[in-house]
Amino acid sequence: MKRFALAGALFAVAPLCAQAATITEEAVRTAVTWLASDERGGRDTGSVELNAAGDWLAARLQKAGLTGLQEGSLFYEFPLAGHLIDSKTIVCKLVRKFGDKEQDFTLTADVDVRQWTVSDAVAGEAEATTVASLEDPVMQRLLFANSARRPIVCEVAEDHPYWITAKGSRPVLGQKREASRPVFLVRKGVLPPPPENDQREATWTATWSVEPAEKADVPQRNIVAWLPGTTKKDEFVVVSAHYDHLGFGRPVGDDRIYNGADDNATGTTAVLLLAEAMAKMDKPARSVLFVCFTAEERGLLGSKAFCERPPVPLDKVVANVNLEMIGRPEEGKAGKAWITGHDLSDFTAITTAAFQRAGIEVVEFPMAAGLFTASDNWSFARKEVVAHSISAGSLHKDYHQPSDEVEKLDIPHMTKIIRGLLEVTLEFANRDAAPQWNEKGKARIARKGW
Repeated sequence: MKRFALAGALFAVAPLCAQAATITEEAVRTAVTWLASDERGGRDTGSVELNAAGDWLAARLQKAGLTGLQEGSLFYEFPLAGHLIDSKTIVCKLVRKFGDKEQDFTLTADVDVRQWTVSDAVAGEAEATTVASLEDPVMQRLLFANSARRPIVCEVAEDHPYWITAKGSRPVLGQKREASRPVFLVRKGVLPPPPENDQREATWTATWSVEPAEKADVPQRNIVAWLPGTTKKDEFVVVSAHYDHLGFGRPVGDDRIYNGADDNATGTTAVLLLAEAMAKMDKPARSVLFVCFTAEERGLLGSKAFCERPPVPLDKVVANVNLEMIGRPEEGKAGKAWITGHDLSDFTAITTAAFQRAGIEVVEFPMAAGLFTASDNWSFARKEVVAHSISAGSLHKDYHQPSDEVEKLDIPHMTKIIRGLLEVTLEFANRDAAPQWNEKGKARIARKGW
């Protein structure tokens, strides 16, 4: 009997080992590099670049064979407050002066010129209007402000995502700043270059008007991929990470792209690779939802929306395994992980045993208690779902800086952690008993506040 039991156990472990082996350093590096590249523009909430990242993630998850909870879509949409602007209604004339020479440019709405930002003022005439290429460092600093005291005119190629996005009428995330003027995009080539051999600085005057910006809801997208379970199909484990970051921000040196490699392209990569690996395995007992949240950096808004209007009953979610910053271990702690709010439930004991099978030690982290409410797990915990974040690094000096780049990630460490997370996910998905809050955890959840 013991011999047969051992053989059965080894047979069961074989598929797990095979799929863990597909989580390679090359696969990890490829995914995290794509997500954190300069082309993603820092993945700000509501941005063109974040939408592109969402499309890419959804396509890979669908290719792996996972489906959405809604027919034909892996996107969970929810609204955030914003305004509606319309490039078709712009009136804009530019005058360029070189000494005593003037040249007029009357721009055709939505063909030559489009509106990029919300404007409080609806019309005006302004001298010393800034006109420059999108690549100009000064222009990038002005764009960071997202509004202006005088019109800004930014020349951009017509195949650039900004130009494409700004076409026609569209909702724009965020509030309207008092007395702000618009940022206009002008199609590159409409304004001719300055005369040859004329080194003088041009001065610009803009006469313009736009329609008043109306308040509007701006749709945002979480990504939810469903791996159906077998014997406990109506119970769920949610494996999550946020895929948004800070976008373009205040420059540090010449760099104004907040790439968010560790925070949190690493966690997003883990969710993606875990989903792809488990899609090739025998289905677990419980269903697993692989979720990438947006708007975490704006106050956990994506996970909050998910938990306020859950696509599955929250009392059927047995655990939320949330992943945050797993690519930058502290010195001497490669291959180790830690858990926020570790003493509030038996989640840590369950996770520790699963990690040990992958050779990963769970260690303490000085800020783990305070960080329990700092990521998307808190949205679930507030609804009494056992939910913790797993991290494998620290709040390093590059946190929320343009210097949070892929080159600083420890890819072997990150790969080992993701392989261990496969063990963790399977443990929660297959074990008989669901995790439980302890008395300390119940008291913490009862307080609700941050």
